[in-house]
Amino acid sequence: MAGFEFPGKYYEVIRSSFRDVDQETDYFSACLEASGRPTGARILDLGCGTGTNLRALRDRGHTGVGVDSSGAFIEWARDAGDDGIDYVHASITDFDTSERFDLVVCVFATLNLVPPEELAPLLRKIRRWLNPGGRLVLDAGHLLGFVDTYQPFMIAHHQGEGVLLTRLVRTAVNGHSACWRNEETILARDRDGAVTMHENFFDQWVVTAPEIRRALGDCGFRVLAEHGGFREVPPPPIGKGPLVQVAVPEGSAPGPT
Repeated sequence: MAGFEFPGKYYEVIRSSFRDVDQETDYFSACLEASGRPTGARILDLGCGTGTNLRALRDRGHTGVGVDSSGAFIEWARDAGDDGIDYVHASITDFDTSERFDLVVCVFATLNLVPPEELAPLLRKIRRWLNPGGRLVLDAGHLLGFVDTYQPFMIAHHQGEGVLLTRLVRTAVNGHSACWRNEETILARDRDGAVTMHENFFDQWVVTAPEIRRALGDCGFRVLAEHGGFREVPPPPIGKGPLVQVAVPEGSAPGPT
């Protein structure tokens, strides 16, 4: 479950603390070039948030669809400019379409928000949504990332665009279901000095790289490449740090990786 219904402008500030949109855009663009669609590609972003990645890819000549369960984030994304982008307010597991795409991305640990029993049905739908030679890019939070950063209580600060945010986070772990419930209180001070408070919560399920590889294989995918982030560097041999996985449906021409 997730309740990301705080204002999208605050999510943009939080996201910028963790992610590098230029690196991500370069990585996705390389995937499209490898599949023969350097321009004019159609992209599906599952868990698009406020549409950051789609807007960056639109600037490089692509169009797409963004799906997110947060009405507040989708509203912000549309207001930020949706020319060439269609935004859908829906859970990524409930979403369906008859359209086909050259690239499907599911990043920023969105995959961890999917209950385990819903992962395989989602991957099977993604396989159907991809054009021949199209690619799927996954960026999930893995086991050691959860373990290394676990704190039952945490205070985090984020700043940008004249906004100061303080997140008060409580994390509860259910070892029987491998589910981490994150409960947050967000204090926001805007440029004009106004202060507001927002409640947020989300459940995450712990997954490992072998589990994702196995799920991809069971659902008709072949893993083309794995990188330790969006710089296309090899994954750390000690198994810590980010892992980005690129897959294509079995039977698709892989092209360069």
